[in-house]
Order: sequence, then structure tokens, then C-alpha cells
Amino acid sequence: MKRFFLTAAGCLLVVSCGAATGSTGSPAGSPTLSIEAPADGANVGSSFALEFSSNEEIGATDSGKNHVHVSTDGQADDYTVVTASPFQVTGLPPGKHTVSVALQHADHSSAGASDEITVNVTGSGGGAPSERQSDYGGGY
Repeated sequence: MKRFFLTAAGCLLVVSCGAATGSTGSPAGSPTLSIEAPADGANVGSSFALEFSSNEEIGATDSGKNHVHVSTDGQADDYTVVTASPFQVTGLPPGKHTVSVALQHADHSSAGASDEITVNVTGSGGGAPSERQSDYGGGY
């Protein structure tokens, strides 16, 4: 009887922990960041709108708010600082590419949330480029 009680208590603990996480598996209250569009595996032009959402307010680094680093193909050190969604990704050559987003504090340290998708660039077309929201001149 005592063993059953401990097992049941262990199950309740697991259920409680599961209820404390958000839809992305992050603990409740933790920063979240998710790519909303394009879908993972989508065919895109070399220019496309990357839409993301976060439960954190983002803004320019000089505002003290968090921002997003957008990078491609595992090149996390070669990023563009993005302060609004959507962001226009441009200049990717044809083929498969991984597009990553990472939530960063104003000092560029990690805020602990990230997401990535794989896209297949099928040509040079795409949506009309929009003005990018970047603190740096480099990018895609």
C-alpha cells in the first residue's frame, strides 16, 4: 500500500510539472520565441518574410529591450539584429537552408529562447523586400 502511494505521488508530480510548461515546452514565465512563417520545409524564393513571435517585448538594443538574432545555416556568429516581425530574409542561393532565430538581451547575451526552420529556396523570386529592422549593415 505504501508503494502505491509513492507511485501515485510521483505521477502527480509529473503531471504538475507538465502543466507548468508552455506550448513550446518552456517553463511557465520563461521567454519564448517561435517562427510563425514560413512553415518548416517550405519552398521559398531567395527573398521571403520571416515572421516570429515572442512573449517578450522586443526593440532596439539602446532601448534596453530584448531583440532577435537571425542567422542561417548554423552560422550563429554571422547574425542580423532584428527588432520587429516580419523580417525580410534576402539573398539566399537556391537549395536547402536552416534559418534560426535567437532571443537576446540588449547586451547580446542569450535570453534563453530560440527556434529554427529549414526552407528550400527554389528560385530568385519572393516577396517584395521591406525595410529591415537591423542595428547592423550586414546580413542576408
